[in-house]
Amino acid sequence: MKPYTIHLHSSIILDAPVERLWPLLSDTDRTNRLIGLPAFERTRPDHDLVQIVYGHFLGVPVSWREHPFEWIFEQQFSVEREFAPPLPVERLQTITRFTSLPEERTKVDVDVHIAPRNLVGAIGGRLIIGQRMLRQLRRVYRQTGELVAASEQVVLPPVRKPRVNLHRLRVAAERLRSSGIRESLIERLLSHLINADDSQVLKMRAFALADAWGEPRMDVLRMCLYATRTGLLDLEWDVLCPSCRGASQRVRSLSDLDHDAYCPSCDVRYDTNFDESIEVRFSVNPDIRDAVDMPYCIGGPANTPHIVAQIALPAHGRREVRLRLAPNHYRLRSRQMTARAVFDVSDHAESSTARIVFGNGEALIDPPVIRAGYATVTIENATDTPALIVIEQRDWSEQATSAALVTSLTEFRQLFSSEALSPGVGIAIRSLTFLFSDLKGSTAMYEQIGDTPAYARVRDHFAVMSAIIGAHNGSLVKTIGDAVMAVFASTRSAVAAALEIQREFTLGEIARGNPALRIKLGMHTGPCIAVNANNLLDYFGSTVNIAARVQNESIGGDIVLTDALIDDPAVRPLLEQEGVILEPFERELRGLSQRFRLTRVWVTPPTTPAKESLTELPDMATIPGTAGRGAAW
Repeated sequence: MKPYTIHLHSSIILDAPVERLWPLLSDTDRTNRLIGLPAFERTRPDHDLVQIVYGHFLGVPVSWREHPFEWIFEQQFSVEREFAPPLPVERLQTITRFTSLPEERTKVDVDVHIAPRNLVGAIGGRLIIGQRMLRQLRRVYRQTGELVAASEQVVLPPVRKPRVNLHRLRVAAERLRSSGIRESLIERLLSHLINADDSQVLKMRAFALADAWGEPRMDVLRMCLYATRTGLLDLEWDVLCPSCRGASQRVRSLSDLDHDAYCPSCDVRYDTNFDESIEVRFSVNPDIRDAVDMPYCIGGPANTPHIVAQIALPAHGRREVRLRLAPNHYRLRSRQMTARAVFDVSDHAESSTARIVFGNGEALIDPPVIRAGYATVTIENATDTPALIVIEQRDWSEQATSAALVTSLTEFRQLFSSEALSPGVGIAIRSLTFLFSDLKGSTAMYEQIGDTPAYARVRDHFAVMSAIIGAHNGSLVKTIGDAVMAVFASTRSAVAAALEIQREFTLGEIARGNPALRIKLGMHTGPCIAVNANNLLDYFGSTVNIAARVQNESIGGDIVLTDALIDDPAVRPLLEQEGVILEPFERELRGLSQRFRLTRVWVTPPTTPAKESLTELPDMATIPGTAGRGAAW
């Protein structure tokens, strides 16, 4: 392999802090488009982490071997490429370094190392790369720095002029307005779809848009769901690898999902779950805008923002790096090794240095807790194999919209009622909260006021419950008889909805001059499985069964919670804030062997002592159980 014989350098000082520049300048995909480098048309793995890339440059077919990017968060990134003939350059390496300066300024240095294949490569390398490419790179960096310095919310101009069908856009926007979405939010979306770069209108995260716009996340997510039904957007499901967190599969419907998935980049097969490995994304409808998804680099820093450092170490190599670490949980891994190591970063830790040793079968870190801020980390590869070491945050992105969340929303079930898993496929969910209800005394109400008025009250009570559940980001899964099954992604939202339901059917009914309706509510939270039940998305598992049994312990006007909810750190402050009355008790739930700690929650003080039978079955106990195929309610 020829050595690097041409060394070029360029630098620029930008009037913006590195914290704001890094997310934009480390987006090497966008940068490569702007300076005219070739796009990837197809790739195939060569060996280990090296990819062979095929494309065109100046109309000529080209291919090269792309090595993995290396980077240290907010400090530097680099990549090496090996080109095949007829290109006159054999190898090219670029290294970009960031240095913080006083007064929130940043110096950016770019070093380019070239190994020419022949005389043409030596001359062309200096002229084309040394003058043209570096000059264009300086221009891109300077323009980006000016945008960052001028505004807190940076809107990058599109690389190519957007091609938008304005007539179709206006028609779809009018349909979206009829859904009741806030006008200012619709205008933000329309402006984004018209003016943003291609990459920013494809595979969009609703929560990332909300954060950039300063809007409530759930409002933007709901708008994106409605925009999908009106033809503005398309909805897609990304199946994410738990190792690299890249999308190893992208499907248009839940019915295309399977129990497991395979990531070719990491060469691992993994079980899918709704909490982390399945995420919903939105792209502009191609009838609205012709946006092109063309990759220009593989695995750059901006593609994986959860990775704070990616470093190549030779066999028995050692490297000392200085990292800026925020408080969080971190993991170290390498595809070349089975060993993993975890550590925490805390404001209260004592040490700001750590030593990590990757050996055969194990990875050791000392100490396991590091002080937040700048830390010096020494990494050693004690094996006979070169390794790419990754230091990453363990927590998944807060801006990701998980399938567990979106499928638990009322709007999703209303707008995408046909979205269901394939028959026989069950996808695990680590945590959902289930609410079961029953209308107590409904049989007597039919006898006392007549069928028609009683039916009207039952029907209205369903509508009220559905509205309250939806307002708290939950979804009504089904109704059977006088009973309701609802699901929530958030424990706090679920309990808040239950409190509002009881207030509405006691104090609210009385205020309207009606007798209070006695609603029995029971709730539990935990893991479950999403399944296809009669071509609808349903839930199965012991969590569902327990929630249904807990509802049997309600005597009406109260809410019965399991200890999993009472002990939840998000629920306890809510109950204290609401000033409710708590009555702890224990019961053996029908069909379950263990004894459960339960808590009866009263929104208003009970008017009569709670001496009623606590094992009373709901009126619909004889109806075949359909809540998760076997929940007897």
